[in-house]
Amino acid sequence: MQPAGIANKMSPSYKMVRKYFIASICGFAMLTFLMFINADSITGYHFQPKLLGLTHIATLGWITMIIFGAMFQLVPVVLQVKLFSERLGEIQFWVYLASVTGMVLSFFKFDTFLLAVFASLVSLAILIFIFNITASLIRVKEWNITGTYLAAALFYLFFTVAAGIMMAINLYSPYFKTNHLEYLKLHAHLAFVGWVSMVIMGVTYKLIPMFSLSHGFSLKPAKWVFVFINAGLILLTVEYHFPRRTIMLPISTALIACGNLTFLYQVYLIMKNRVRKNLDVGLTYSMVSFGMMFAATIVGVFLVFEKFLDFDALTRVVLIYGYMILFGYFSLLIVGQMYKIVPFLVWFHKFSSKVGFEPVPLLKDMYSEKLARAEFVLMIFAVAVTITAMALENKILMYASTGVMFVSSLLFLKNMFSIFFIRSVKNDK
Repeated sequence: MQPAGIANKMSPSYKMVRKYFIASICGFAMLTFLMFINADSITGYHFQPKLLGLTHIATLGWITMIIFGAMFQLVPVVLQVKLFSERLGEIQFWVYLASVTGMVLSFFKFDTFLLAVFASLVSLAILIFIFNITASLIRVKEWNITGTYLAAALFYLFFTVAAGIMMAINLYSPYFKTNHLEYLKLHAHLAFVGWVSMVIMGVTYKLIPMFSLSHGFSLKPAKWVFVFINAGLILLTVEYHFPRRTIMLPISTALIACGNLTFLYQVYLIMKNRVRKNLDVGLTYSMVSFGMMFAATIVGVFLVFEKFLDFDALTRVVLIYGYMILFGYFSLLIVGQMYKIVPFLVWFHKFSSKVGFEPVPLLKDMYSEKLARAEFVLMIFAVAVTITAMALENKILMYASTGVMFVSSLLFLKNMFSIFFIRSVKNDK
């Protein structure tokens, strides 16, 4: 079976894309390990060195790194356009890997000078990515809704980077006239809603129907999602630049929430029209992650009424909110999609030319599904217990849950490496 839809003649170098995927998967394992050994620090107010360091490993070293690889692979295939420059993709990888590592270490040490330096280098690498993808997109002849979402995601990525570098410089040499933490909230929402979620939504409209064999559904809700999310983000950006004396915050929150709920309705329509009724491990992860997206949206709406919470309760809710997004929504979805994308990608580059000449593995035989299902149970358990530990501020539960998450990340790492480094049918047994 040829993995059409993931790779074709428009695809960039497999070796380049593989670098991003492997680095991000290793970054996820490192993230869960550092969370385990620093479990006693995952509590209290979110603006503290270790939590900021862990958050940026998650957002930059794990989530954004894997999105880079996915976009390099999927943009040419989905939009039928060659990547502008693979060489820029190679340069970007090494600059980004080194600078993210330095930036995270700077957070842990809270060396604001080094933080500003490495944040500048991270920004440079991301700007290279934005230029490379934008230069590819302007040559697209047949546009579709996925391309529209990805173009918008690039727009928000640019402003996420701009806000990030401004804050890094402000920590070293304060110059903001407004509260630094207001920009932090804007930075986080531009990253989570504008960058990551826009990519996820746009790619979902292509991948979920392909993996579930879904046909005949309407994409009208997807168009309303785009309107709701963008309108909400624009109002939110304006709100965070002015004192909170307006109703823009609840309106922007409501718009983003409507966008998220409409997106979930779109996913429902896709899954309702699927031919493949049974959910494999990849789609199981994805559906649970969408459930976590719904829960995080409810918590986000609740945070609009933060003035009714005391400081201690507010810090716990904010911590839970961030964790639900990063691990319950983003991470579960990414892990699930990796079980769909990586086997297709590796099979295409290693085995498609051998069909009819020698035995080749089936996609489902390229990794252990039993291991993947065990990993799924452990991850769900870890997410649930970590949220409970944050709510109760219980360090014993936090160590237990982060330890389980670390183990599950190692199982994920093992399965992914068995796919990336598979050589023959015999080696898969």
